Parts: sequence; structure tokens; C-alpha cells
Amino acid sequence: MKSLGHTPDTYTWNALLNALYKANQHADALRLFESLKRDQNSQLNIQLYNTALMSCQKLGLWEKALQLLWQMGASGLLVSTPSYNLVISACEVARKPKVALQVYEHMVHQKCTPDTFTHLALIRGCIWGSLWAEVDEILENVAPDASLYNAVIQGMCLRGKFKSAQKLYMRMREIHFKPDGKTRALMLPKFS
Repeated sequence: MKSLGHTPDTYTWNALLNALYKANQHADALRLFESLKRDQNSQLNIQLYNTALMSCQKLGLWEKALQLLWQMGASGLLVSTPSYNLVISACEVARKPKVALQVYEHMVHQKCTPDTFTHLALIRGCIWGSLWAEVDEILENVAPDASLYNAVIQGMCLRGKFKSAQKLYMRMREIHFKPDGKTRALMLPKFS
């Protein structure tokens, strides 16, 4: 392409970053992104940043993900829910639930609306960090969602909190949410 005198544009860079990401070459995708940042700072867009954030998520590079998130905001790009979700998920992968909660608070403060994926990543991270009060707070403060209840019940069972899981399962049934197959399988021995 260069030998023919063509100049790469954001579509070219997006295609290259996505190809590296899909080939599980996440570190290479981040190196290319950093190179683009140095050379083509004005051409960086939300898609390029999000692809870099997806690589951070896969590698559990929560500090790098945070850095990119702040750079996005500083560059004037509108940071969207999917971008925040990728950073929160990177924190989840790295087992940094307290950092994920701080990112979530910043997200809400910035008037960016969390979605089910945001809450699921937060809940999973808090479960593995044994932040049970935070899990309860999330469930209490978001619109009821069956997938959130399923995630919490499954996490409680995996962490040995069977009594709490049973109580939440009963509450889930009372509000007429259907447990998924995994939740039913985990709960069946507890009620027989």
C-alpha cells in the first residue's frame, strides 16, 4: 500500500488493529496502537481506542486500560458505556474489584449510563474479591435483572455462600425471574 503511494487512514488502522485482536495478538495490537498514538494522534477515534481496550481486557492490563480511558476523555472523545465496560472488565480479569468500582463511580459521575454488562462485570469482580456488601448494593440500586441474580447466585455458590445463595434464589423466584440452567443445577441439591 505504501509502495503504491497510499497513506493509511483510520479505516486501515482499525482493520489492522482488529486483525491483530482477532488473531489473539493482543500485545501486538497494543504496540501498534501506541505507535499510532505517537504518529497519528489526531486520527485516533473511539473504535481504535476500544480495540486497544479490548486487548487490555484480554491481557488483564487494568492500569493500561485506565490510562487509555483517561486519554480518551482528555482528547475530547466521548467516552461511551462500552469503553467503560471494557475497563471494568479488565479490572475484573486482573482481580481488581475496588478499582472497577472506582471506574464505575466515575462513569456514573460522568453521566454515562451503565448497562447489564457493566453490572455483570462489577458483580463478578466483587464476588471474587469477597466484596459482599458491594454486591448487595449493586443489586439493590439497579433495575431488577434476571441475569444479575443468576450471576450473584452462581458466584455465591462457587464461593461457598450457600445460605445467602438460597435466600437470593427465593427472592428471585418471588419476583418471578427464571433461573438459568446453571443456577437451577446449583440450587437443586440445596432444596432436595
